[in-house]
Amino acid sequence: MKVLREVGDVKLNEGQLMAKGLNNLYNEKTGQVSFWLDDDFKDELLTLSDDEFLEIANVQFKIAT
Repeated sequence: MKVLREVGDVKLNEGQLMAKGLNNLYNEKTGQVSFWLDDDFKDELLTLSDDEFLEIANVQFKIAT
């Protein structure tokens, strides 16, 4: 996967092959992963401040558990 943004331990990844056009969030420290996200959501995540990015990422991790 290609890393599009990294803030602390959280990475925004772009899917490849069959997951092309999909994106997810991954926390290297905890191993948490989000559900797949579409390009519109990805674009929004790329515009957020670091604090907002981490806040949204934590919400996405909770949704996925």
